[in-house]
Amino acid sequence: MAEYEEQILMNIIKLCSLFIAVAVFSVPVLASAPTGQPKVAVDDFGDPHAKALWQSFRDIKTASRRQPLRIVQLGDSHTAGDYFSGQLRMLLQRDYGDAGIGWLTPGYIPNQRSAQVLLRNPNQWKVVDSKQPTHSGTFPLGGLIQKPTAHSGLEIRVKERQPQGPWMLHLWLQASQSPWQVKYPTGAVHTLKSHDQSHAAWRRVSIAVDGSQLHGIKLLPPRNSKLAGIIIDKNSPGVTLDALGINGAVAAVINRWDLVTLKQQLHWRSPELIILAYGTNEAFSKKFEPAAFEASLVQSIRLLRQLSPKAAILLMGAPASAKNKPPFMKANCRLPLPPSLLAVQHSQRKIAQQEKTLYWDWSAAMGGNCNVDAWLKQKPALFRPDMVHLSQEGYQHSADLLYHALQQHIR
Repeated sequence: MAEYEEQILMNIIKLCSLFIAVAVFSVPVLASAPTGQPKVAVDDFGDPHAKALWQSFRDIKTASRRQPLRIVQLGDSHTAGDYFSGQLRMLLQRDYGDAGIGWLTPGYIPNQRSAQVLLRNPNQWKVVDSKQPTHSGTFPLGGLIQKPTAHSGLEIRVKERQPQGPWMLHLWLQASQSPWQVKYPTGAVHTLKSHDQSHAAWRRVSIAVDGSQLHGIKLLPPRNSKLAGIIIDKNSPGVTLDALGINGAVAAVINRWDLVTLKQQLHWRSPELIILAYGTNEAFSKKFEPAAFEASLVQSIRLLRQLSPKAAILLMGAPASAKNKPPFMKANCRLPLPPSLLAVQHSQRKIAQQEKTLYWDWSAAMGGNCNVDAWLKQKPALFRPDMVHLSQEGYQHSADLLYHALQQHIR
């Protein structure tokens, strides 16, 4: 009898251990962080659409809303790497539903990535970048164009295979005469037809795709065509976060994008939140002019409000960074600051207050501009050795901080 009871007890212990293990591994792991770090709120300086945004999140949570909630993040390399935005996307979709992968760059862009998709195309594709001083082209949302040559297809490879279910693949493109084609992993080829009879610079074509067919799908462009964006959406309620960053970009780049195209694309996407994440490249400029920067930032904010009138705007202050070579600013920090970092951050907060946007002080959330050294010493390090870009863990932790700050408004 004692042996029988002991066996029952052992089985109970095993079941409890299994339950604990499942519970532990079911909880998403958040990045580690320095202790004693302040919690920094998302300030609402009077954004006219903030309350509607918070309510949209609540409506999704209670299943009283079925249409997706779209978020667009525009920024520099901190956005282009999709580590920060990828973590924020994961948290939002975990809690409010997954409405798909969202807006991707128009093919492979050197030194940029998506957290969810690999875009593979041969070297015959040429990137046209709106941040270049001498740029040419009618630039779309995101400011990047790809020009493929004939017979040089683009392959889409999702990093996590999707189960069967309805998705939509959208392309913003130009084609001279012949249409684009899509080749499925099964070998079947589908010709894309545009029903847009307007003379707009860019046209959107869409095709229904089963989730199981997303991995390995190929885009086959005709000669003399152009691609401005790839969007992969799931036909389900939830959230999408479109991360549209350009390495080396400054906030003024938005004002180089084509007004008619922006109106067309933002009207279609209808975001309820636009995040502006610039400032690092301006901070490293020794020729930074606050008045010019502020005027350009105001122009960008007002343009986006005009073209996307239902969207709240979240302006993110430039994150902390440091320099070990001149020119730099001498401050009461162990590591010197970029020459214009303080001026950029001051201007960003000033314009957020003036234009009545949401505002999140990324540097303050990191513990301040002098805290780069502490983030470098973390295990694993939260900064890369260049002291400009965060490590993957640093970006993920930063996104955790922003997510929790957003939750304070949503709850």
